[in-house]
Amino acid sequence: MTKIFINLSKWYKMQSYYINAYKDLYNNYGIITYVFFDKNLSKELFNSDTKEYKFFYYDSKKDLLNQLKQIKKEEIYFINTFDEMLVLLLNEIKQELWFEVSKEYKAFRNKNLQRELLFLKFPETTVSYFDIDINDDFENYTKLLSFPFIIKPTSWMQSAWVLLINSKNDLENYIINTKNLLKNMWNRWINDTRFIIEEFIDGEMYTVDYYVDNNWNFIITIITKVFLLNNLGIDDFWNYVRVSWDFTNLDIDLDKLKDFIKKHIKTFWIKDTFIHHEFKINSKNIFKTIELNQRVGWYRLEMAKLNYDYNVLTSPLGIRNEFDNKSSMAIFIFYPKKTWVFKELNNKLLDKFKSLKSFNNLRFSDSYIWKTIWLTKDWYSNVAAIRIINKDLEQFKKDYDFIEKNYNDLIILE
Repeated sequence: MTKIFINLSKWYKMQSYYINAYKDLYNNYGIITYVFFDKNLSKELFNSDTKEYKFFYYDSKKDLLNQLKQIKKEEIYFINTFDEMLVLLLNEIKQELWFEVSKEYKAFRNKNLQRELLFLKFPETTVSYFDIDINDDFENYTKLLSFPFIIKPTSWMQSAWVLLINSKNDLENYIINTKNLLKNMWNRWINDTRFIIEEFIDGEMYTVDYYVDNNWNFIITIITKVFLLNNLGIDDFWNYVRVSWDFTNLDIDLDKLKDFIKKHIKTFWIKDTFIHHEFKINSKNIFKTIELNQRVGWYRLEMAKLNYDYNVLTSPLGIRNEFDNKSSMAIFIFYPKKTWVFKELNNKLLDKFKSLKSFNNLRFSDSYIWKTIWLTKDWYSNVAAIRIINKDLEQFKKDYDFIEKNYNDLIILE
């Protein structure tokens, strides 16, 4: 019997690493992929169906459910989404089809609820916080504030508008930006004006992706270390590079990490899903959660394949990769150092990046040329991405340092 991997998508986007993962599922495990796109948002034409994957439209939850009910439950290998905004729909659909879901799945789309549940079960894994309405007078909250702190939307913004507030002046500037911020939120069909103010976590930032089955067994698929733009002197608080090494080179206690993961599985009663988990290890070597998302993390599907020759989408089969070291890998995401008009890339510097022994790939969209590009605290506009990969760790570090040193000079603003 042919098994079917079902992927829900808001709009048509078929990056090569999705396609390659679908082909691997079919060629090595006989699993065909059905991709369902929201008809109301997908304007582009589909590629042709292949033997490895097929495309479908849906125009409502009811329509999607009716189409999925035409597939026998025993034929469904797994139901997935890579889109954060479809997480709630995914779980509702799985329940309708009598699949197991995480008991507290709504927390994956509500950072406030995540904090609340963690405080009840394992308070050591989280930080103090309170939620506010961005439309309120901030003076109402001044007695509760202790600098520095993090401010961010409660949900839906995929980490946009996260900012480290060090002073009252920072806070006042954030308030000035509120009207523009809310306008952008409404443009994304979002009208939630609640924000979280939370204790700032010092220390190093990481992400860990894992799959949890129906019996709370889990498979770690990839761990990355993350570095933030403010480390480069940019007034922003989003990551500019994700780095993955062989597990033996990570400066992290794996046993402690696994215990940390188990606490979250118990808190949210996680079942039959992928989790993308962002956390920090603070100066006291305590693991602190930033947030959890119910999906395979951006770029992690690609990184796991290139770094460990491991297809993350095979995790529900119970395949546990040994994570033999294939290489060291980093993905640099290039953002502007201020909100301004994008003119071009610095081609001389780009040629130097391409000449590095570890250079592997460049992604660049010319659609941003002569348009305003934004700091992520205002809106998303990553202009380019460069991937480096090398089995020689010393050469990798040398090339990594060169890109990091010249990061701010790649994007030319007008």
